[in-house]
Amino acid sequence: MKKMLKKYPNIYLALSVCLIAVAVGSAVGLKQRTVTDTSEETFRRITAAPQSEYYTVPLTDEANIGISGIADERELTATEKIESNKPFSGNFALPMGTDIIKDYSNGEMVKSKTMGDWRIHNGVDFGGSAGNEVCAVADGTVTKVYDDSFWGTVVEIDHGNGMTAKYCGMKSGSCLPEGSEVKKYDKIGTLGHIPVEISDEDHLHLEILIDGENVDPLKALNKVGSGETAPETAQTTIIN
Repeated sequence: MKKMLKKYPNIYLALSVCLIAVAVGSAVGLKQRTVTDTSEETFRRITAAPQSEYYTVPLTDEANIGISGIADERELTATEKIESNKPFSGNFALPMGTDIIKDYSNGEMVKSKTMGDWRIHNGVDFGGSAGNEVCAVADGTVTKVYDDSFWGTVVEIDHGNGMTAKYCGMKSGSCLPEGSEVKKYDKIGTLGHIPVEISDEDHLHLEILIDGENVDPLKALNKVGSGETAPETAQTTIIN
């Protein structure tokens, strides 16, 4: 050994270099295997996920087959109820004559003489004179009687089947009390004034709601004839 050291004095240096190279190579190899293993493991977790996690029923060629025997529980809208004329196909009365001075605007803006602006008119205005009798359009129950700063004295009557009539512009103190049962043509009070429409001639403002939604009163009462409706003029032909 001593002879080899004398003959090869740099052998320790060479051995040291070799050991360092081996150590470095092992460390790099270990790091590469660790990264590779982690990547492969993640990939296997994604691809090896059982199909049952994504498909709870087998796919077949029978998709979208119609099913019968299940009731349609969707409710008709108020407009659809009127258009289908169910259950509002009865013979209704008019509350006060046939003179219409302003029609239902059907969501369109119309000029207000009193307020000087443009607004939706949700009812039908029947012309008359203060003191004229106002009658019920159908059998029903008086549910509300109240004074409104815009619409004067208002009488609300539940006429059944989701239909409520609002008789606006009544004379205060002339109306039947809440809870009263009425028949078609029964007097419910007399005509007064409507503050929000005071610039128009005396009239009754009638609104009809079906399931809480405003609708065309004349259509709901089956009173529309062959004439065309217009917001500012009385061109509707009324069927008595």
